[in-house]
Amino acid sequence: MSRRPPPRRVNRRSNNVSSRDHLLDVRIRTSTARRRRQEKIGRWVWNILLVSLIGTGAFFGIRAALDRFFFQNADYTLRRITFNLDEVLTREEALAQTGLREGVNIFSLDLNKVEATLESIPQIQSVRIERELPDHLTVSVTSREPVAWVAAEGENDDPSASEKSLLVDAAGFLMHPRRVLPEYFHLPAIYGVRSDNVRAGEPLQSEDLRLALTLIDTVARHPESLLRIRTLDISRGYCLEVVSDRNSRIRFGTTDFEEQLARLQQLLTHCDESGRSLETVNLMVKRNTPVTFLVAAAPPVEAAVKLGPTPKTRRN
Repeated sequence: MSRRPPPRRVNRRSNNVSSRDHLLDVRIRTSTARRRRQEKIGRWVWNILLVSLIGTGAFFGIRAALDRFFFQNADYTLRRITFNLDEVLTREEALAQTGLREGVNIFSLDLNKVEATLESIPQIQSVRIERELPDHLTVSVTSREPVAWVAAEGENDDPSASEKSLLVDAAGFLMHPRRVLPEYFHLPAIYGVRSDNVRAGEPLQSEDLRLALTLIDTVARHPESLLRIRTLDISRGYCLEVVSDRNSRIRFGTTDFEEQLARLQQLLTHCDESGRSLETVNLMVKRNTPVTFLVAAAPPVEAAVKLGPTPKTRRN
């Protein structure tokens, strides 16, 4: 009979020592990782504080330098303001509107605010402001060029004499005139506009108004044209009724202004050559265009009275 080998004894003491060493190693690694993490965080905090201190010092240093050399330097005191206002404002109105004044530091002015204030005036199209160091400021504005008057709804009188009338430029921008210049009196007047299509300080919203401006622009692009528009009536919608400076009444269609203007030019040239005066014409009809002429009045007949000799009186 074979003998079984005796069971091997397990060294429990060595196992316990090994477990304690493993736990100790884990604790050491955890402590080391925590210490390194804290050191890393500390370095980040120190770097941030250092950068903040350097930035703060640089800020105050630069600010002190700017104050010394620019903002508190008497050489940069504003002593002269030049306005080029394009006849939109007076100098006193511009100063009151913008708040500009002499005697302040030229770098302390908020030029963006000044520019926005001037551009809020409808008659001003663009603004340019320049600092001319050390003590000069130049403000230049470009005004909108009106091309016509837009009469208020229901008005038939001279629009330049009405406070409700507006000026309109070639781009269709509507504006109240701050001052009525002499050249505005000769601008054509547009009648028949509904009030809901007219808002000062905004582009026009009516298609009929756009057609009227297109016709005005077409005539302006042909300086050889004999047509001088005095009024336009857009109330009908399907046509534009024009009264010229010769009191001729001309009806335009709403399309192809170039072709209609060419036919009208031939007719006006014929009138000048023949000495006739045009009364009405309907350019909406291309063939056999309806035309009427003014009938020239007959010259007045002078009554020739033949006087006889003066009778002599006898003396007593």
